[in-house]
Amino acid sequence: MIVWREKYRPNKIDDLAGCKEFKEAAKSWLAKGSLPANMLYVGPPGVGKTSAAYALAKEMYGDYFDPSNFIVTNASDERGIDFVRELKHMAKQKGIGVRRRIFVLDEADSLTPAAQKALRQVMEDSHRTAIFILTANDISPIHSAIRDRCLTFRFKPLSDEEARKKLLEIHTAENLPIPWREQYTMLNRLTNGSLRQSIDILEGTPKTDEGLSQKLRRSTESLNKAALSFVGGDYQRLAENMKTNLREGNSRVATLIGLRHRGRSLLEGGQDDWYAFMLTYGEFILLANLWPDDDDSFVDYFVAKLRKNKEEKI
Repeated sequence: MIVWREKYRPNKIDDLAGCKEFKEAAKSWLAKGSLPANMLYVGPPGVGKTSAAYALAKEMYGDYFDPSNFIVTNASDERGIDFVRELKHMAKQKGIGVRRRIFVLDEADSLTPAAQKALRQVMEDSHRTAIFILTANDISPIHSAIRDRCLTFRFKPLSDEEARKKLLEIHTAENLPIPWREQYTMLNRLTNGSLRQSIDILEGTPKTDEGLSQKLRRSTESLNKAALSFVGGDYQRLAENMKTNLREGNSRVATLIGLRHRGRSLLEGGQDDWYAFMLTYGEFILLANLWPDDDDSFVDYFVAKLRKNKEEKI
């Protein structure tokens, strides 16, 4: 059995959802038969960065698309200098039937400064035999010397219409319950435009008429309670409900955005409370994908900072 996120991974550039700028550029490269030396794809998880690399390689290589010519590594697993040294050796090797092999470094923003310095040299020395595609959730940890050597594309969360189109394709292919068709806009908003997370939810939800709507209600219930706790100043329950939302499989970013939407509608005239929330929200939305510890500690720190900012506003 192939998991759906892999089963429905795009094989062609035209099959990618969103990323209009990248798709236009990729088509011009394919028409010329040549790719840029190095690329950097930046954006939140689940918006198609790695899928874009796969689709580009499959169309470029055709019959020669093979694991020996298209190598995907996760830089967050091997963050140090030893990883780059091994990469240097691999990049010197020739591909099978292709002039340059493609190396995808997922989560390259996790590489240590020393590893990035070494990678810069590898990229310069192996441009005749290798193409590097780096993906990152956040561009700020990427050294300027790496950025200067890469053509950068920013991948954004999918719009409701972009997500709905792709989810309806899966709906038809998997013969999913008819009532689900009306739930895909809400699903995309719940996952903050992450198609990968939306597909995972579709696959894991019982295939009954009410299955998806029940899943969405359960997923939003804890956020509704969290928003009420915030407005009421009950910080312990706010933390508990945020943690529940995360344990249900929602991302930190989606949890914060969902809390913001709900909290704003509940605060009637409470401008001081709202600005205290936004002061905290702005800091933590940037930290969400970089936080090195677990979800519980992330929530506890967020709530502690929110409480501090709110008290200082009073």
